[in-house]
Amino acid sequence: RSTAFMEFAGVENHDDFHTNEDGYSHTQDQRVAYIIYDVALEDLKELENQLLLVASQCIEKDKSNVTGEQFSGSNILGWAHASVDRCAVLLDLWTCETALLEKKCQLLDVYFEAYQHTLDPEERFALAQAITDIMHKRPRFDLKLEYFVNTYKDECICLQLHLQLLRDIVNQQIDAQREYVHKIWREGQRGDISEFGLPYNVITKQLISLNTSRPTLKNIYLLEFHPSLGLVCVIPKALEYTYQEFYSICRPKTASKASNLEKQVLQLVVDEWLTMEKTETFYSSQIQKDLFAEVLLEDPVLVQEIALSLLEVGADEEKKTDSEKQLFILDSFSTMLELATLCHRLIEVATESTWLARFYKAFAIEAGFGEFHLYLRPMHFESASHREKADHLPPIFITSLLEDDSCVDRYIPSSLPLSIQEIDSHIGKLSFRTRDGIMQLLCPSGIRNMQLILACQVIQKNALLAAVQQASFCYLVQPPHAPDIKVS
Repeated sequence: RSTAFMEFAGVENHDDFHTNEDGYSHTQDQRVAYIIYDVALEDLKELENQLLLVASQCIEKDKSNVTGEQFSGSNILGWAHASVDRCAVLLDLWTCETALLEKKCQLLDVYFEAYQHTLDPEERFALAQAITDIMHKRPRFDLKLEYFVNTYKDECICLQLHLQLLRDIVNQQIDAQREYVHKIWREGQRGDISEFGLPYNVITKQLISLNTSRPTLKNIYLLEFHPSLGLVCVIPKALEYTYQEFYSICRPKTASKASNLEKQVLQLVVDEWLTMEKTETFYSSQIQKDLFAEVLLEDPVLVQEIALSLLEVGADEEKKTDSEKQLFILDSFSTMLELATLCHRLIEVATESTWLARFYKAFAIEAGFGEFHLYLRPMHFESASHREKADHLPPIFITSLLEDDSCVDRYIPSSLPLSIQEIDSHIGKLSFRTRDGIMQLLCPSGIRNMQLILACQVIQKNALLAAVQQASFCYLVQPPHAPDIKVS
């Protein structure tokens, strides 16, 4: 049916579209007639009822200025709160609601542009759910407040901070993707089979804006797609999780305090994002060059050349049968894929360990420990002292060393080392910066060393995570009669 309908020559536009003129949004059908959906009318009626309830509540607040004797039959005007300017209340309510919807539209435009780049069905569903949640989000009214303006103001600030964070993240991702695509096609397209599977090149002819009403992100080219923007769907989940963590700690008692807490959390996230340091700077300059810098494994063209050279080296060693050649090719590409996976997994875990190490230092200093408790320095067996009768000593708790920690190694390195380097400095030598370094890692011993390096880094990350979670749990445990924490 749809195919037959699309082939109908008398219809030029088969979909409804939206326009924005002078700040007003319009919906038009395929004949350019202005329309309103029946669901939109139902939502408008429901919104009208809610706003009238809010206005009635504010007018009812005026009864605090009326004494009990004034509620007699002779004081009908006082009972009806005739002194309240109802038109002014409705105007304020309309103005605040309009400002709130405007902030919602700006935030929804960013999510919708990211949605149009997304190809994965699960990511598209998650983005659609995030858009739906924002559309149905309502202000948290505090009935104890005299008026509703501050409630709307806090909600608008929350939406504006959310928009600022999301827009900056998406724009940076677009710039990174453009740089990556330019790196791949720096020598132009040849059209051979070796280009199969690579992201499409960007034809830089005409910039367009996906949002017809107003541009919310960077203008993109006509055939420019960035499917990685589908990961934007995890941002609202992360913000909600962060807010719930602070909510469980501060435990606001009223809706206004909860809204104010969300505003402070979003401001904290935005400030942290704008001032965030690169995690690789916490490691030594050599690790930054060999692991975090422009490594060869990030360039698919160079990876292809390394894989082909690996096949040429194996082909020169000895003559093989057809089945052995196929098996050798499969093993070679499997090894290359495993090395790339180990490299990116190590970068990810090392980045997470950096943030956990910062939290660990902060908790350690607050608990009275020194920074050296984070690090482990190996002691050679030859330097250990010999004892004739070595008894099994009971376990020593770290709290017993607060007063006298002379027996603790007070070693503090100038930069954060990898976990394997605290145990063995020889295995920890790796380099993804040069072709020779990658070829050394492609041998069986190199793959085993990479697996060991990653395993040690994961163990360190999990140990730091357990320590940080246990330390942060102290903030959650409060006596039942604890005073209410004020949120300014």
